[in-house]
Amino acid sequence: MLVLIQILAGTYFLAINVYSFLLMLSAKRADEEGDCKRRVRDGSVFVAALLGGAAGVYISMFTLKYRLRSLFFMVTMPVLTILNVYILITCFSNNFWIIRDNTLMLSNLYF
Repeated sequence: MLVLIQILAGTYFLAINVYSFLLMLSAKRADEEGDCKRRVRDGSVFVAALLGGAAGVYISMFTLKYRLRSLFFMVTMPVLTILNVYILITCFSNNFWIIRDNTLMLSNLYF
């Protein structure tokens, strides 16, 4: 059971990073074409980064050469990437996923 939960968590983080990369790609294409209907707002990119996709946003900024002048993204994305990786490593190393008596053992998670 523990291995299945860890696989699901890893798959989630991979999927949210791919989604955020594709979201930035869509934002760049809509910006280049000048299409206001397909425009991706910065708030949706930031929410995707908060949910675990900050690394995907940060990598896409450099591979696509898009939003590199935005101070907000250049400061917050590395910080959110470090926070996302820290939470993932902490959850995996402290057995956060162990379920006892139908409750999660939150006492093993140290912030």
